[in-house]
Amino acid sequence: MSTILTPEQWRLVSPYLDQALDMSERERDAWLESLRATDATIADLVQNLLDEQRALNGERFLEQGPVPVAGLNTLSNRSIGAYQLIKVIGQGGMGSVWLAQRSDGRFERHAAVKFLNTALAAGSGAERFKREGSILGRLCHPNIADLLDAGVTADGQPYLVLEYIEGLPLSEYCDQHQLDIDSRIRLFLDVLKAVAHAHANLVVHRDIKPSNVLVTIDGHVKLLDFGIAKMLADESHPGEPTLLTAEGGGALTPQFAAPEQITGGSITTATDVYGLGVLLYLLLTGRHPAGPLSRSTAELVRSIVETEPSRPSSAIALSAADSNAENRSSTADKLRRKLRGDLDTIIGKALKKEPGERYASVQALADDLQRYLSSEPISARPDTFHYRAGKFVRRNRTAVSLTALAVLAILFGTAATLLQARSARRQRDAALRERDHANRIADFMTNMFKISDPSETVGRGVTAREILDKASTEIEQGLADDPMLQAQMMQTMGTAYLNLGFYERSHFLLERAISISKSAGGPENQVTLSCMNDFAGLLTQEGKYADAEKLQRETLEVQRRVLGPEHLDTLITMGDLSGTIALRGDRLHEAEKLGREVLEKERRVLGPENRHTLIAMDSLAAILGTEGKLSESEQLGAETIELERRVFGPDHLLVLNTMGNQADTLYLMGKYPEAQRILQQTLDIQLRVLGPDHPETARSIYNLACVAARQGKRDEVFSLLDRSIDHLSPRTVPKIEGDPAFKPLEGFPRFSALVERAKRRHPVQGAMCPL
Repeated sequence: MSTILTPEQWRLVSPYLDQALDMSERERDAWLESLRATDATIADLVQNLLDEQRALNGERFLEQGPVPVAGLNTLSNRSIGAYQLIKVIGQGGMGSVWLAQRSDGRFERHAAVKFLNTALAAGSGAERFKREGSILGRLCHPNIADLLDAGVTADGQPYLVLEYIEGLPLSEYCDQHQLDIDSRIRLFLDVLKAVAHAHANLVVHRDIKPSNVLVTIDGHVKLLDFGIAKMLADESHPGEPTLLTAEGGGALTPQFAAPEQITGGSITTATDVYGLGVLLYLLLTGRHPAGPLSRSTAELVRSIVETEPSRPSSAIALSAADSNAENRSSTADKLRRKLRGDLDTIIGKALKKEPGERYASVQALADDLQRYLSSEPISARPDTFHYRAGKFVRRNRTAVSLTALAVLAILFGTAATLLQARSARRQRDAALRERDHANRIADFMTNMFKISDPSETVGRGVTAREILDKASTEIEQGLADDPMLQAQMMQTMGTAYLNLGFYERSHFLLERAISISKSAGGPENQVTLSCMNDFAGLLTQEGKYADAEKLQRETLEVQRRVLGPEHLDTLITMGDLSGTIALRGDRLHEAEKLGREVLEKERRVLGPENRHTLIAMDSLAAILGTEGKLSESEQLGAETIELERRVFGPDHLLVLNTMGNQADTLYLMGKYPEAQRILQQTLDIQLRVLGPDHPETARSIYNLACVAARQGKRDEVFSLLDRSIDHLSPRTVPKIEGDPAFKPLEGFPRFSALVERAKRRHPVQGAMCPL
């Protein structure tokens, strides 16, 4: 069992541990007895840490190979769902990963099937494995490996089916191709995009390392393994942090752990910033910031928690400089000069021991790296005149050379110099504005995750709602002097509240964001238009269709004039308007006409398999079904499902949504067995990917109750309603009372009890279920 240490305990015990590690075994025993006489608590902590260090060294913890997983040989050639296992491609303490081939004959595709070690299936490993599936199901990004399926085998072994990535670890790929520093940073920026997407979904990865970042043959970056990722939105069951995690390091990789992961501190987005800093340090220098990894566990831990790493430029002198430089298409001297300055500063900020001193977000780190590549001033460096002048010269080498010639020519020297000075001032002012803007966002995001009274959160996690409430109350005063930034942050907060179902707060923030943005940037500003679109979406969710339509038409008129009739933003607003008109119900022909126009343009401009095109197909199919053109709706829905499965895989949320709409159409056509079949398929996937308590899962169960009612299966209806009522989302909870499907059940005491229960659970009734 690992010793649990708070950050305060670690700081207290660390000097004694240093002293003990410098002694021989005999000296240490006598010294511990002496310490125990004066401070027994400290002595016990030191003793426990020394015992762990001795045990881990004996097991060669940092050097050990994969832990054997029971039953590996029995899995070969076995079918898991639609996939047949081929061979093991990865193995560790948590389980094994297999290469698999799709075996149902529908299309050829390789996948990676991840199994949980059966020894962990009853413990915390199972919960972590379930969480990984839940996390991957909500992440959709070109630089993150997709989740294709999930489930449990007949013998009770959990598994995930993931996109198979054939590639090399990031550092190995860069070395093999001898990429220079700038090329490595450009690849690293793709990693940052993936992590930023995870953070935007309130997910912290917590295990960023080279083997979890693969690069394909064509140079495409993919982030893998969310096995120990943490969802900031769900802190109800936080794991108890230990020195090297409860499974002896099986989940956490100590070489790439942040100090707070080792000392038991809070895990936030700053934890991933640190891991990214370690990865970037290794990528650019060929050396780990903690130094050689062949030392004892205690020495490694002490280095991560206490010792400031060498600057990357200095690390070149300490490492095998020639080979590292050669792998980076450089010499040792040139590589040191390349890393000295901005890159030293950027990486140093990412690797700060205190989370609050690091970059406030992954995007802030990415912005500084992009500025470095563009030879612009970075936000992490003091803005001295010498520094800015050097940046200006590097960005404008040709212009500076021509200016020097003009000066030598005397005749035009003064004029050229004045022009250059004026240009330099403009660029300086723009850089200052950009830096100040980034700093304001960084400061705001940092404060967003600060807890004013830590004692209030002891024993529980900080929820997403608490974070949003704290941040949204500070926007009005804290950002009043930067109205455009204030409007953007209000929009972000308002959208987050909308996604969580808190309409009243979302309404206030989005309406305020529009007002501020219009005053500061005008009605044609992109921020204004974006805020108007989000606000229209909220009005639609609230059932205020007339107000939503009016706002969407106003937005669309500006977008057509400013952006053009076939710009993506214009087409998205047209599609939203079509859906709003359809929801009003009195002008379905107009909604259909607009939906067809959107689909035709998106097929031509974006392509037939683009995400937005597929959404437009599904929307038009739903409108056709509502309009009574059921055969055409069924045909278009089936075509959409087939395309979405091919593009996104069978378990993608877009596919599930389209399947639900197709079930609506089949229900309206009276094809109850077909509607039941597709709803059951949808439910089976939702139970695996989303879980039994998710509102969308509950909605599918409710729709199955509607189908069962039409088929006269009374007992089945009661059972399905009983399963679904408590988990339906307030925004989609139906009016069970009055639904035509349940007319024959009125008067039954059991049905009346279910109706009353639904009213108590969701006092504000939403729209009736579409089935």
